[in-house]
Amino acid sequence: MLQEIGQAIGGFIAGIPDALRSFFAGLGQGAGVGGVFDWIALVIAIALLLSVVRSIRRGRIVGPFITGACAIALLGWVVS
Repeated sequence: MLQEIGQAIGGFIAGIPDALRSFFAGLGQGAGVGGVFDWIALVIAIALLLSVVRSIRRGRIVGPFITGACAIALLGWVVS
């Protein structure tokens, strides 16, 4: 009985990487992201946009405009 429980848990844990891979592949197809470099660029662009929002809340104008333009250009490259 314990062996069956162990095998069931092992089978469940063995299926997790495939499920994660399928999830991120579907998410990537929906967002138009194809490879590893596209994912890296997407994460960097989102981080830049968060930096823009934080800078605007602090009252800055020029820096967020430049950073936001770079982030939007990077997002455009990722999706195309």
